[in-house]
Amino acid sequence: MSSALGRITLHPGGFRAERRYDDDMRVPDYVLKCVGFVGAVEHRDTTKVYGDLYGTGFFVSVASRDDRFIHVYFVTAKHVAEELKDVPVYFLVNHVIQGTKVLSGIGDRWFAHPTDSTADLAVTPVGMDSQADFMSINVRDFVTPGTILKGDVWVGDEVFVTGLFTPAPGKRQNMPLVRHGNVAMLPKDQIQTNLGYADVYLIESRSIGGLSGSPAFVRPTIRTYVREIEFGKDVEMLGVSAPYKLLGLMHGHWDIKESEINNPKVVHVKQHGVNLGIAIVVPAIKIIETLNRPELEQMRNAKDDTLTKKHAPGMDSAKPKESTLTKEDFETALKKASRKVSDK
Repeated sequence: MSSALGRITLHPGGFRAERRYDDDMRVPDYVLKCVGFVGAVEHRDTTKVYGDLYGTGFFVSVASRDDRFIHVYFVTAKHVAEELKDVPVYFLVNHVIQGTKVLSGIGDRWFAHPTDSTADLAVTPVGMDSQADFMSINVRDFVTPGTILKGDVWVGDEVFVTGLFTPAPGKRQNMPLVRHGNVAMLPKDQIQTNLGYADVYLIESRSIGGLSGSPAFVRPTIRTYVREIEFGKDVEMLGVSAPYKLLGLMHGHWDIKESEINNPKVVHVKQHGVNLGIAIVVPAIKIIETLNRPELEQMRNAKDDTLTKKHAPGMDSAKPKESTLTKEDFETALKKASRKVSDK
């Protein structure tokens, strides 16, 4: 008999499972290509934007009502967005041919979680660019409380975090760093962070400065059931991992000085001290709840109506089906919001 585990041999009183070689251990392209670096513009010339990189973010997408188009957003940590709220911001991704490509947000507003001030995330809509080599994560591939309730994601599952390695971000093109770990805890109670007691996940992975706002992916474990002949019952076995899902956004890690070993605190930037190796992840459901803010839903609905008319039969419907939200569309739908990081 064979399964996702490999060859399974049944015998009276038990079984033997021979795990096959797992050829899916390599990190897939979208784990790297969904990431962009966020920076503050210092100056521009006719061909390039110059400025310091502050952290990492990633691109997520929401499908239109009829699934024909997508709306793309850039997500990063709220504390990163707040550091950049008074300066022009740019998002750096790789060019499809060579070098890098700068993306700009649509409008000048970051959207925070509508009700949870402890959720360290902020989103802003971005336009599509055919010269930009990036991929977005569809919200359908997010881990939700239902995913955990079903046991599809649990403690011990493999985690990858992709983000900015500040000592070597790349000169000719972005070079995201991948850190590996596993789910350490899925708390039922809130955990204390610098923003207060918050709903978070804990992962065994060493966060570093520059990884704030990074996506944390988890590879769920497949359940395999084998019929145990002698006792006539199914035995649950944990097998080869399924495709990655977005667990959430990297918030920070606990960092302590050796002289204060019993007084840990959460930090977001590089400090001298002992990294406990436990990082804090903002749950992906918090991103979904932020994307479901009434203002953003209104913008998507307005753009859906425009694109549906544009791609109606007989009206050049063969054009690429992408949501190309413009700054004018944004300002019309939102009526020019006054705050750059909005909690309400």
